[in-house]
Amino acid sequence: MPGRRTVLRCARVFFCNTVEHYLFIQELFLNAPAYFSQGRPGAHRFFTEFVTGKGTLDQDNWAWDEFLAFLRVSKTLPANVLLSSYWTMGAVRHGDYIAKVRITPDPSFAAAVVRRTLDPASAAEVFRPALEAELQERPYAFDIQVQLCTDLERMPVEDTTVEWPEQLSPSVTVAKLRLPQQDISGPENLEKMDALSFTPWRVTAEHAPLGNIMRARKEVYRRSSIERHKLNQQLRTEPRGADEVLGPAR
Repeated sequence: MPGRRTVLRCARVFFCNTVEHYLFIQELFLNAPAYFSQGRPGAHRFFTEFVTGKGTLDQDNWAWDEFLAFLRVSKTLPANVLLSSYWTMGAVRHGDYIAKVRITPDPSFAAAVVRRTLDPASAAEVFRPALEAELQERPYAFDIQVQLCTDLERMPVEDTTVEWPEQLSPSVTVAKLRLPQQDISGPENLEKMDALSFTPWRVTAEHAPLGNIMRARKEVYRRSSIERHKLNQQLRTEPRGADEVLGPAR
């Protein structure tokens, strides 16, 4: 899919649908340690304030869909990044169509992964070392897949807590994302990565994000990038091509 560069997450759904929901949910997440340090009473208070929007929502509009989506996402077990699938969660344009995008491991490459089980508590960082080691030993590939919207009621754009049924519209592989065998362990890679900005809106008009949350992310990601570069005392510039980041292709 030429022109598409987006930000994906390893979950099919998202746990809020509007900016208003996001504001109180984010505040709860920031204060979650204080809630859960109080044991069951603190956990009950966290869940109550999540569903009720900290007392701001009418009972008919309590955030049950968002809460259930949050519980579902929170059950996602940590895995080697090469064995995880990644979704846009929100809808995007796909030319004249509406779609969601998934990047999922190519089964033949996934079968060769050695470091399959990772324990995040075993070290300060476990995901990057595993990725470095795998790519030093062999190349890798993901399937880039598109799921077209065929029923706006059962595959809504504005409700990101709803999983689009594969029975209505199966995901179709449209391209490959290939990672060559390489050494990415050098500190210069982290420096280059840290200087970049990420946004789901760095796409052509034919692939523009859709929906309330996706529109909100456009400005949130821009402001976040500006603040991060300012705090890190970095010049905020964007590369004109992959060679500026990765080096010339060999």
